[in-house]
Amino acid sequence: MLMENKKNLIFWGSVTVVGMGLVLYSYFSRPARDAGQSTNSDVVQSPIPTPTPTPTPFAPISTKEPFSGLNGIKTPATCQISGETNFTDQKTYSSNTKISWQNIDSQGRLINWHISPNDDLAIGPNIFANLAVPGGEYENLTVRLPENPISKIYLLTTSVTYGQIIQGDVKIKEVNCTGQVKINLNF
Repeated sequence: MLMENKKNLIFWGSVTVVGMGLVLYSYFSRPARDAGQSTNSDVVQSPIPTPTPTPTPFAPISTKEPFSGLNGIKTPATCQISGETNFTDQKTYSSNTKISWQNIDSQGRLINWHISPNDDLAIGPNIFANLAVPGGEYENLTVRLPENPISKIYLLTTSVTYGQIIQGDVKIKEVNCTGQVKINLNF
């Protein structure tokens, strides 16, 4: 009798857990299915045609962040920077600077600024969020000086991270950009 009660308890407990799982699955998967009915005008098309996967309840149907994924970019990223920024006082400057990039697979990748001489300048952008990928450019970099700059001239170089498909896996890599940006303090 005791053994039979344990079996019943295990059986009904399993049924309850499966039932709760189905209810939660149904509840949380509904927004993903509804999102597929919206227009896809915010999805960036890749220049390389890729097969469209069949949507499943576990995969998002559309996303605002373009990610090239496993069928996407297979070549290394490249980038270039150029231009000059001239400060007339601590907070006022003119700029003709630009960063350009190619083959960046995700808006989550980083832009790493290298400052010479080393000082606490804040340079942006620092991530590809809200920037066009896989290729694009950003003009007039954002530059904020430290309270007490140690130099009148700074040189900026940069590197970017990117994902590359290697033997079926996405590997995160980093590449140095060509060129440099000069920052002049004219005060």
